[in-house]
Amino acid sequence: MFGLTHEAVIGYTVRDILGETQAARTAAMLVGLRNGETPQWSDWVTDATGARRYLEQASAPCFDREGTLVGFIALTRDITALKEREEALEARLAALNVAETINTAIIKTSIDPIMVVDEEGVLIDLNPAAMATFGYARSHAVGRPISDLIIPPAMRRAHADGMARYTRTGISRVLDQRMSMEAQRADGSLIPIELTISEISLPQRRVFTAHLRDLSQVRESERQMEQQRDRLHQAEKLSAMGSLLAGVAHELNNPLAILVAQSTLLMETAVDAAQKRRAERIHAAADRAGRIVKSFLAMARQRPEKRETAQLNDLVRATAEMLAYGLRSHDVTLELDLDPHLPTILADQDFIGQVVANLVINAQHALIEMEPPRRVTIATRRKNGHVRLVVSDNGPGVPEAIAGRIFDPYFTTKPAGVGTGIGLSICKSIVESHGGSIALDRSEDGGARFTVLLPAAVQADADAEAEGPADRDGLTILVVDDEADVGASLAEMLELFGHRVLPAQTAREALDEGAIAEAELVFVDLRMPGIDGLKFRDKAIALNPRLADRVVIMTGDAVEGPGAIERHAGDGTIPVMEKPFTLNDVRRILAAFT
Repeated sequence: MFGLTHEAVIGYTVRDILGETQAARTAAMLVGLRNGETPQWSDWVTDATGARRYLEQASAPCFDREGTLVGFIALTRDITALKEREEALEARLAALNVAETINTAIIKTSIDPIMVVDEEGVLIDLNPAAMATFGYARSHAVGRPISDLIIPPAMRRAHADGMARYTRTGISRVLDQRMSMEAQRADGSLIPIELTISEISLPQRRVFTAHLRDLSQVRESERQMEQQRDRLHQAEKLSAMGSLLAGVAHELNNPLAILVAQSTLLMETAVDAAQKRRAERIHAAADRAGRIVKSFLAMARQRPEKRETAQLNDLVRATAEMLAYGLRSHDVTLELDLDPHLPTILADQDFIGQVVANLVINAQHALIEMEPPRRVTIATRRKNGHVRLVVSDNGPGVPEAIAGRIFDPYFTTKPAGVGTGIGLSICKSIVESHGGSIALDRSEDGGARFTVLLPAAVQADADAEAEGPADRDGLTILVVDDEADVGASLAEMLELFGHRVLPAQTAREALDEGAIAEAELVFVDLRMPGIDGLKFRDKAIALNPRLADRVVIMTGDAVEGPGAIERHAGDGTIPVMEKPFTLNDVRRILAAFT
């Protein structure tokens, strides 16, 4: 055992042969041995040479014939190889137990579903995430075919054929491949999933582990991102269309200003009734065109709210004129039932006009698929200190199931490409910001009826507008406009009111000829070559301080014009007259300075 001869052992102590540790163990045993005990032990032992062995030992006292203790016998067996095999096996089993514990913990705590099926396609295990995702309890799921649990009915035949083919040929097109498909939940609903199937070979059989991932949130996020991209694209298109519309309208304003002004002057100076009627027809057409252009500009204009007293009937009429062609082209009749004694409201006219336009356009869209007659009605009434606007149609109406969501942002019943789903939510926001309310119900004809309530304005004593030329001392007024016909038309209007006009076609001309010093009031176009209207205003006031707050800016630029004027004014205000202007517009401006 120790590779020693008798001569190297007999006569030597345990300490000499096995070392200090074993000598201490032997000394402790001697006490019990002398008392007749037979101790046994097994342990690792290192001898004097440093060799390490696992020993089993049993010891007993030795007596002579007379019963006298003469020594001790120790029977020792070297089982080092056996012990090493045992320890290796224990270590392996311990490692397996740790690995199994870890694997079990991973499966149970995985946030993704994991399901295990056998070769017959029967579910033998599933983790908590799978139970939560598909709505099955373990007791109701284990032991059932996986095809009955999560495979949609339309795909069950293909699933069965695939399992049979793999069992027969060992060839699979799905093992260890990442796939996207739909899975069925316990309640019958379908969800999108990502799936990977792996095979595990066990000693008695093989099983298949499916790792699944619920893609519902991912798909919803993708859908929302796509919607946001569509909304951004739509907003960009609307912005571009608004800028284009505003540019076209701005170009129309100068010739419209001439038409309105000249037709007004013709009406005032007509020598007979026939000539006056012709002038009135021209003026009515030009005035209508001017209001339509202003309505387009108001919708394209991007600016903060501006509250002022307004007549809701006027906003309704302007909207009706703007939408008249579109309604006629779809064979839709627009009926106006307007209260002539309607009180004024304190409102942003552009925004309230947008509310009326959105409600009418929605009604038009609802009637497209209807057989004639197609009818939209706008009615205004007074009600308990409020002004009531009702827009109704004889269309199919809004189903009760979605009526509660009709004002939600981006909710729409219109087909793709027809609506954005933001019109009614914007209407609700505008109306509520004005202290009002908007509600939906059914009209007498069964169609949709939207009712808007807005607070009536506190009535103040209004200054009566003169119907003819003012009876007051005339002013010396400088008119500067690079459009000669616009300037000439304004000059004729001012002269009609008894004022003296100093015309100038450019800002440089007005400054060089000294007209500034003589002028008591100035009308100047905003956009002119060289020196624009705002720079001219500054120079005019510097040369003639009496003109402070008496320089009126004329503009048809609804996109950049209002912002430029507001920034230039700073904390003050600059009088503005929008093109095209009528005789009443000029009269109101003059009333502030005379």
